[in-house]
Amino acid sequence: MRLRRRMLNDLDADIREHIEHEIQDNIARGMPPAEARYAALRSFGNVTRVKEETRAIWTLVWLEQLLQDLRFGLRMLRKSPSFTTIAVLTLALGIGANTAVFSVIDGVLLRPLPYPNSQQLVAMKQNESLLNVIDIQRQMRSFSAGGGINVMAMDYTDGPEPVRVNAGLVDAGFLQTLGIRPLLGRLISPEDDVKGGPRQVVVTYSFWKNSLHGDPQPLGRRVTLGGNAYTLIGVMPANFELPRERADLFVSLWVGYPEAAAHRGVHFLHTYWRLKPGVTLAQARLEMSAMDRQLAQQYPGDEGDRRKLFLPLHQFLVGDVRTPLLFGAVGLVLLIAGANFLGLLTARAVARRQELVIRTTLGAGRSRLFRQAITESTLLALLGGSAGLVLAKWSTGLLLSLKPAALEHLNSVELDWRLLLFVLGISLAASVLFGVAPAWSASRAQAANALKDGGRSATDGAGAFHLRRVLVGAQFALALVLLIGAGLLIKGFSRLNSVDPGFNPENLLTLNMELPATRYAEIPRQTAFRRELLAKVGSLPGIEAAMVTDVPLGGNYVSHGLVIDGRPPVPAGSEPEVQSLSTMGNYFRVMQIPIREGRDFTDMDREGHPLVAIVNEEFVKELFPHQDPIGGRIDWIRPQGQHDWMTIVGVVGNVKHSGLNQPVDPAVYAPFAQSDEAWRRWMALVIRTRAPSATVIEEVKKQVWSLDGQIAVGDIASMDDLMADSLAQQRFNMVLLGIFALLALILACVGIYGLTAYAVGRRTHEIGIRMALGAQRKTVLCLVLGDGAKLVLAGIIIGLLGGLALTRLMRSMLFDVKPADPATYAAVAGLLAVVAVVACYIPARRAASVEPMTALRHE
Repeated sequence: MRLRRRMLNDLDADIREHIEHEIQDNIARGMPPAEARYAALRSFGNVTRVKEETRAIWTLVWLEQLLQDLRFGLRMLRKSPSFTTIAVLTLALGIGANTAVFSVIDGVLLRPLPYPNSQQLVAMKQNESLLNVIDIQRQMRSFSAGGGINVMAMDYTDGPEPVRVNAGLVDAGFLQTLGIRPLLGRLISPEDDVKGGPRQVVVTYSFWKNSLHGDPQPLGRRVTLGGNAYTLIGVMPANFELPRERADLFVSLWVGYPEAAAHRGVHFLHTYWRLKPGVTLAQARLEMSAMDRQLAQQYPGDEGDRRKLFLPLHQFLVGDVRTPLLFGAVGLVLLIAGANFLGLLTARAVARRQELVIRTTLGAGRSRLFRQAITESTLLALLGGSAGLVLAKWSTGLLLSLKPAALEHLNSVELDWRLLLFVLGISLAASVLFGVAPAWSASRAQAANALKDGGRSATDGAGAFHLRRVLVGAQFALALVLLIGAGLLIKGFSRLNSVDPGFNPENLLTLNMELPATRYAEIPRQTAFRRELLAKVGSLPGIEAAMVTDVPLGGNYVSHGLVIDGRPPVPAGSEPEVQSLSTMGNYFRVMQIPIREGRDFTDMDREGHPLVAIVNEEFVKELFPHQDPIGGRIDWIRPQGQHDWMTIVGVVGNVKHSGLNQPVDPAVYAPFAQSDEAWRRWMALVIRTRAPSATVIEEVKKQVWSLDGQIAVGDIASMDDLMADSLAQQRFNMVLLGIFALLALILACVGIYGLTAYAVGRRTHEIGIRMALGAQRKTVLCLVLGDGAKLVLAGIIIGLLGGLALTRLMRSMLFDVKPADPATYAAVAGLLAVVAVVACYIPARRAASVEPMTALRHE
């Protein structure tokens, strides 16, 4: 480089000298000075071409040297397949897996919400009634806007066959609060959002494109929902999405569900609010506390001791995802991968020190050694980065396939190229640093001493060897912490998966439908349809069928306040809340829910006959703890205080309606035929078949449409699928931490294998002497395994202590498992020890099989 720069500088001096000579010669020939200078400069072009050609030649020389460095680097990596494979694998795991997982974390947990000034948005943790929302909008000064939504299914009947769509029942303030302008038309206005208001609908971009086929003039179009014609007034933009819910269209709650809108005690809206500029969340909470007391005084029966809590919207959406746990796992695996890679480069630097000294002795310059080291390090980083990219793409797809319920936006996650480039850059920097270090050392070393040390002395690189031991021990400790966490989650998930749901999910299918209010406003018509449908479906071969309002694990059910006949009255608002379910058909027999006491419903439990009810065991435990419930009378809270008492005729087993990891609520089952709630038009058809199949589903649909061709059948799922969906979040946590633990285990084993193989290489001459003096192969094997075992034992002890400290943070994620579960700790430590011993055994066996004379000649 210096020679080339000096030659170019000399060329510049020659050009200046040439021009001066030309000027003087031209003046001597009689030219005026200006003409002489002009003529001299004309010859400058030829000299410039010489200079450019010279630079081109040196560029070709530089490229040729670069190609030589690349070929030599590839040859050196090829000559060390173990080092190259382990280094590339370490980089790939460290870069790829962590990039994929961090992409999910970034896409779901860190990326700003897609709403203007999203930091001003807050969500109410509790559901609210529409009347409460209206009072909060009018009286609270902390918010500039607010509104609520409840998503329910509605039948869309303008297509080839009726389908169920998700309709967002909203007030006028909801969409305005999010701050998203419509792509076409307008949003629901306060003038539209009134009782008896016009039937108008705002649709999403996907509904417009798919169901309305991208109609270029959709505004004013009629859309039939639930038997009613709605006028389309707006289309939302393509990138619009709700904070948590999924909806295809939006209608006014006063218009779409007026029965629920008018009752203060119907708390079913998810509400979102926008803070005014300069107002803090603490101020809003303080103002809400005062309003809670006001509502409790005004409406004790509906509000009672209800308290409302606001959370920042981002925290509300991702609160169930353990961000610190994920970041901790990412950090631990990166530390393990970094320690492994550092140990590999350190060992390689020591191994190549003699080679670099020899090259220096033969005349290689320091810059030449540096360039070669940088080239080899870059090749290594690029190989590892390429493998990491492939692994990252595959891992991201794996995580997307999990689709846990708490991470609604997984489908929009993309590979985080920023992190990929950052980690690749760190790896490249580490490769260059630890690749150049031995070249620098070799260029400064005394050749005679270095060559003399290159013989049989094992002292060279002793410090690096001890550093590697420390790094491998740290890897095992960190890996054990992750393995303990994964083991606890796996054990908890196994126990959760074995929880008795209270029914037999095998061969159960569920289908949801709703009777439109336009044709089924009266209870007799609803009852007639249900009876006829059960008769038709029940007559199909191999099918047992029944109905219930809300299927277990379906994610929703209705609760009511309860009064018990003969009990002293309690203050308004403090009545017990119990789950309310209506059934028809042999529901308990189809679901195989055991009847513990009393009887099942019969055909006599119908309209015009005495009202009856069946309760679950939790109901008896909480409300009839030391009393026979059979014959007791109960009723729902009624505003007039007059009661139609239901007589308890049976007790059934508990059913996990809210989730396998959730407590059982007291429940009351009543016959559909005796219901006086005309608004309860939805139902789930539960079918038990010999083998669920698409044919069965199509046959059931035909029976529904034979009674009413405008009723949509949707949310078709097997009970096994519903159970799996209810465990999605726990499964995601388990799989994610399990992936990290597996990566840590692989990297730790790679590290112990590499360290043991390196130690065997350093001690080959010593092993030859021992075997020449009579040591048995078994003794050599035990010697090598013993060194590895000491390292593993130290790492396990430190890892167990770290696991005891850190897994306490996982307490809320574990089901029926203690953070300090001794069986899990012992099993995980044993697994790690066995895998480590196997990793040590391979190089140990190789050392024991070396012939003594070969080992003695080893340099």
